[in-house]
Amino acid sequence: MKIQKKFKGVLTAPLMGLPGVRLTNTKINENYEDADIQFRSLKALYDKYHPNFMFNMMDLSLEAESLGLKILKPDDAPYTIVEHPIKNEYDLGKLDIPHPKKNGRMPIASKVIRRMHKTFDCINVAYIIGPYTLAGLLCGASAVIKNVLKNVVFLEKVLEFSSKVIDIYCNELINSGADMICMLEPTATGLSPEQFKEFSGNYIKKLKSNWNIPLILHICGDTTSLICEMIKTNCKGISLDAMVDLRHAANLISSDILILGNIDPVRVLAFGNKEEVEEKVKKLLFDMRGVDNFILSSGCDIPLDTPLENIEAFMKAVRG
Repeated sequence: MKIQKKFKGVLTAPLMGLPGVRLTNTKINENYEDADIQFRSLKALYDKYHPNFMFNMMDLSLEAESLGLKILKPDDAPYTIVEHPIKNEYDLGKLDIPHPKKNGRMPIASKVIRRMHKTFDCINVAYIIGPYTLAGLLCGASAVIKNVLKNVVFLEKVLEFSSKVIDIYCNELINSGADMICMLEPTATGLSPEQFKEFSGNYIKKLKSNWNIPLILHICGDTTSLICEMIKTNCKGISLDAMVDLRHAANLISSDILILGNIDPVRVLAFGNKEEVEEKVKKLLFDMRGVDNFILSSGCDIPLDTPLENIEAFMKAVRG
């Protein structure tokens, strides 16, 4: 996919989905549970801002719910995992690989991607969870880091199972028309580079070999120490949080790998004013001048109650 030839100028890929809920006067749970409502919210965002990349709504609980984990489902906030039931190999053996057309909300996400593919004249990106993060949801984040140190054999079995779930779901999203995949691996932010390679990167690389479309890898937090390992996963792009110095990152990344980032989604977009947003965007554009593989984005998912005028200022600053 020749992304740079499809569009001209600095490309925009804000990680936005939830603000569309306000445009359609709906609630988060309605969007998570109904493909038509979610698509309507995403279309409202697309019609208003016309970014070069559109993502479906970020939802880190989706794969876990398809496996039968208990989910807390508030009306107007992102879903969260209530418990982490996998304590040993016996517990793991009781789980079945989900069917992406039948289990949980996987069919909803696939339908949203199909609608996006047919409607939006941009790069349409589908979210999936990363293998280490899914392992953290199954076992608990503190448990997986203990297993990194004390029970590698069990952790590897959980990661192999997680990878099978991710692979099946991702192929369904690809068949539904996704142009790119964005893998969310936030739990890996606490790993050393060596640990990341062993317990995340190697699994991502193997998964990527099964997929015929580009992969963007997103890890929250200051991932400066992980960048060199992130790009070894054969991903097409890496999405970096606001804590990372993008100009420094550009010195570590070859020109054929996209760099997405990294306006602070909370301090700047959610709680700043439009003048501050414009100032921060212009400064980032100045810092990244001459970096042709740079894509302007938010450092992470843009919060639900972000003022719409701030998103408008974000888009206006780059296009001005």
